[in-house]
Amino acid sequence: MSVIIKIMKKINQTSKANKRQKAESVFKESHVMVILEDMRDSIKLVAEGQIGLERQMNVRFEQVDARFDQMDARFGQMDREFAQVKANQKITLEHLFNVDERFETLEKEVQEIKLELVRLSKKTLSPEETKSFSKRIFTIEKDMEKFRVFMQVNSKLKVA
Repeated sequence: MSVIIKIMKKINQTSKANKRQKAESVFKESHVMVILEDMRDSIKLVAEGQIGLERQMNVRFEQVDARFDQMDARFGQMDREFAQVKANQKITLEHLFNVDERFETLEKEVQEIKLELVRLSKKTLSPEETKSFSKRIFTIEKDMEKFRVFMQVNSKLKVA
């Protein structure tokens, strides 16, 4: 039996040696160099792809930056236009308030004219002249009332 064991050990050793020899022969120096060159070429391709991708991304980022610059310019223009509208609104409202003050002054004058007409009608004016003055004053009052309603509706606008 010991001979069989020795033969089995010898076969095992030979088998292991053959496996090692096969493994060593599979990876000879020329094979390793070919594999390394292939890996270097593959790495070079990946690096070139990364450089191309970076260039494309830079172009895209520049395009996005240009679009943002355009939007900033548009917003700047809109800000200037809104500021102008606000300034115009303020001027318009101030003008309307001045007109309203003038109408109030006219109302006071109309009241004074009415009182004067009443006083004069008793003395020197004919009834027809008094009626004519009254009619004119009534027309002025109607126009002022229309304007007052207009001002009340638009008084909700505030001077900024």
